[in-house]
Amino acid sequence: MRCVPGGIEDDLMNPEDPARRFAAMAKLRAEAPIHALGGAEGPWYLARRDAVTEALPQVLHFGGGVGAGDVPVDDQALNGVLEPRHGEFRRLVNGLIAPHKARRVKPFLETELCPRLLDAVAQRAARGEVVDVMRDYLDHVPSSAIAWLLGWPLEDALQLYQWTLEICERGMEMRPGTDLALREIHPVFAAYVEKRLAERLALPESEWPEDGISKLLVSKVEGERLSPAAVRTQLMFLLGAGSETTRDMLGGLVFELARDPALYQRLRGDRSGIANACEEALRIYSPTQFMVRRCLQPVTIAEHAFAEGNLVFFGLASANRDEAHFEEGERFDAQRANAADHLALGAGPHLCLGNSLLRLETQIAIGALLDRFEAIELAEGPGFEALHTAMFYGPKRLPLRLHPA
Repeated sequence: MRCVPGGIEDDLMNPEDPARRFAAMAKLRAEAPIHALGGAEGPWYLARRDAVTEALPQVLHFGGGVGAGDVPVDDQALNGVLEPRHGEFRRLVNGLIAPHKARRVKPFLETELCPRLLDAVAQRAARGEVVDVMRDYLDHVPSSAIAWLLGWPLEDALQLYQWTLEICERGMEMRPGTDLALREIHPVFAAYVEKRLAERLALPESEWPEDGISKLLVSKVEGERLSPAAVRTQLMFLLGAGSETTRDMLGGLVFELARDPALYQRLRGDRSGIANACEEALRIYSPTQFMVRRCLQPVTIAEHAFAEGNLVFFGLASANRDEAHFEEGERFDAQRANAADHLALGAGPHLCLGNSLLRLETQIAIGALLDRFEAIELAEGPGFEALHTAMFYGPKRLPLRLHPA
């Protein structure tokens, strides 16, 4: 293993220029696939797919996340909870968004949300207006879907996403290893969730509706019901995690459709291609660019020995562009045969619980767009304005001209 001199860390964590980040990732894959970001003792960055693939399933050796180290147990969001408690939380959350549960939201998305949003978009498009499809369509779909599943007021869904983005931006300002709870990062969001929980708890339990809030309040972890504080933490995490990844991937996919008219027309004629296009968008955009984990006990990954306490960045975006596995890995190819080999949603025992919901939302949201518009095209330049954060990648805004069918 060799370290690359010259401030490559600044490029790798650049919040404003994704091209610099991807160039830095490629350099690390070629020259220093396991790289010490902060000096000889790390934090460490895993750049190649084989190393990230080897590390992700090691859930007893790597755990926690940004700000998750030593916060009180009630403030530990799902991504920071360690085994075996993490496994109990996963079973609980899986009862809310597992495939058979996620399918319950399908009629709402197909017959209510997407048609209503696209009606407004089509009216503006018919007047010749440029439409920001992130603000007017894609920002709403995943945030509304997770709010619907959890029993949250739909009129608040977009605000919840915006608060989540603020949490992500503030989280990136934290020094790796800092211990900070979600309620401390965003007190306004926390107070909002606590108010909703207080309203529910003020009712007799026999009158609670059957939704995600009630499910969390009555479920047990390690033999005990979760405290209201713990429920607040998990709701803040779920409302955010159920929005950001899907929203950013959808934005990337629609961008690709807008700059490739042939692909757009091919999918209009054959919707079966949406599924693979979704996997390729997850691969090339990698909405979560990296995960931060703490080494819980000594372990060797790709012939490098990690010590207990080491912080390790799992370079998901770099792994997903690894030329050793993906031919022309920097290029979007909706028909790529091995697109689904990406690690955008993790892998192993801690694979993203919302993966089936993401794919369902994509099939519906992209299908509705293809139904409603004969063609779409970029309205401004060759690219899009990316989110200003190194940890997440997707369009901040995506202005299009749309031609109603």
